[in-house]
Amino acid sequence: MRTRFDSSTLKILGGVVVAAGAVALGASCGGGGGGDDEELPTAIDMASVTAFVQDLDGLVPVCQVGATGRMQSARVFKLLPALAGSSARTKGVLAAGATKRHLALTATPPADSLGDCGGRFGYRNYSHVNGVTTATLAFESYCMTDSASGDKVTVNGGVAFVNTATVTASGPITTRLEAHTSTALSVATRDANGTALDSATMAFDGFEMVFGVPGGDPTPANPNVLRLREMTMTNGANGKTYRETNWEMRQVNNAATGTSEFTLGGRGYRSNGQYFDIFTDEPLVQNDSGDLLGGKLRFAGSNGSNAVATVVPGPILQVTMTINGTPLTSVPVCAVE
Repeated sequence: MRTRFDSSTLKILGGVVVAAGAVALGASCGGGGGGDDEELPTAIDMASVTAFVQDLDGLVPVCQVGATGRMQSARVFKLLPALAGSSARTKGVLAAGATKRHLALTATPPADSLGDCGGRFGYRNYSHVNGVTTATLAFESYCMTDSASGDKVTVNGGVAFVNTATVTASGPITTRLEAHTSTALSVATRDANGTALDSATMAFDGFEMVFGVPGGDPTPANPNVLRLREMTMTNGANGKTYRETNWEMRQVNNAATGTSEFTLGGRGYRSNGQYFDIFTDEPLVQNDSGDLLGGKLRFAGSNGSNAVATVVPGPILQVTMTINGTPLTSVPVCAVE
């Protein structure tokens, strides 16, 4: 069985982090701007969630199940999935050493990867000594095309990292990966005609991946653990900044079912500084092909208010949401692939 703690795993984390923002980070209920010095829990309600989803317009993978089973909006790119590997081509720092089949980086840096609509990403300031690789993964106008809609997403920015590996007879195997943004990552989306659709920037610090069984499958006693100390994301249209802190995701593999199970938690903040907490009600489950099979997250606010995100089974991350028990319907219909 594959150890799925790789770029597709980060797509799960990325989408979930962004989806978490849809709980209450949004612009309503007092608007944007700074908040009080004292941290206070936020009230989770339909208005704030709806406003935030509209603010990010296509970056948040929140949908509703509809009779047609087709997306009402073709803009299905999300910020972190685009940066953390939107296709099997994107491996490198965020995927290196994550599976038995993918050994860690070596003394020779991988060649740059070219975008299908221009630009590139690749390794800069590359150093590899005794299994420890230090470099910056640079996105230089790296452009990707959505084959369904024709939309083009361009990424710029840099991720500095240290990849620590154990040297073995078959090559180095990653045991630990640490990273932060050396330059804020920006994503701009245009349609097939070149019209600007949306944009955002993201920065993070304290990213850490520790492998419970380096080169093998993580177990309940030795899970893979991913931590993210802080991430901020700014909406290019309105300038509002949303924040997530102290995320932790744990992965174990189930040999009997051939699946990987993920539990996670953390804290999210509205733009006014009020916070909500995130818990796993049901583990996120992914099969050996990378398809999502299920999972449920709960977002807790003040006075018992809450939202629940339920994973839509399929090859891409999508969630439906209920706010205090009421379904969120002001969102596109879920995609079917």
